[in-house]
Amino acid sequence: MLFNPMRNGYDPSMEIMATYTVEAFMASYAWGNWKILAISALTFFFGYMEYIYSFRLVAREKSAPYPMWMHTFYFAHDFTGVVVFGALAQKYHFWFFYFAALALVIWNGFEIYNMYKGIELERQEIWGAYYEAPVTRRQALGNTLAQVVLFFAVVNLARVFMDDVCMFKLFAITNIVMAIAPGFLWARRKDRTGSSMGLAIIILLATVNTFLPGINMWVLMSPYFDQPWYYLMGIVCVGFATRNLLIVKSKPAKPQPAGEKSPIW
Repeated sequence: MLFNPMRNGYDPSMEIMATYTVEAFMASYAWGNWKILAISALTFFFGYMEYIYSFRLVAREKSAPYPMWMHTFYFAHDFTGVVVFGALAQKYHFWFFYFAALALVIWNGFEIYNMYKGIELERQEIWGAYYEAPVTRRQALGNTLAQVVLFFAVVNLARVFMDDVCMFKLFAITNIVMAIAPGFLWARRKDRTGSSMGLAIIILLATVNTFLPGINMWVLMSPYFDQPWYYLMGIVCVGFATRNLLIVKSKPAKPQPAGEKSPIW
């Protein structure tokens, strides 16, 4: 709802903010709340698919669908999530916190693989403009680690400033980044190598799922997220995800190297 924060000295946003607590989080994810459990499972599924596509593309086509800074950002975010959810699990012994910590460990594995492949296969494309000579592994590794340190500080500063008790605010931001950022890389490429129509469709569906009014994981967890700016951001993100799909569609089809597996659609 739209509101005047200072109307009659009463700030209704405080009433909304008060619902985003660890206790409210655990109440939402109690066994038997099948609606939020099902939607959350779908949301996690989309997240895994987005990284499985990245895993497959960089392995088969030697080109990743995301810029290196996305991998380092997600690694810093997910590593922080492992620590946060692990600490919550030790304190509250609640099933979701154990599950989330384990899920994020797996995501960290995907991210490490993609960072390694970026250093090995794409370092010239990623950092070549900054060096006169070909980029060495040492230079690429140094740049990657510097990004991880930077994003680790940024993620945790944002988490503290936003009082993000269960990382759900940051989870929404990671989906915003996924909806918007890949298209800028795809637009620079001459064909669909390193990108994928299937991945672009998955990202679009995941974006719609993130912001679908009244039934997305965030709003089902807490009315804190049921605010106009959240949905306005959703409209922007769906627009970008649609644009990114059209960018991939506009590119020439991937070449089929003789004697090799078919490119990923």
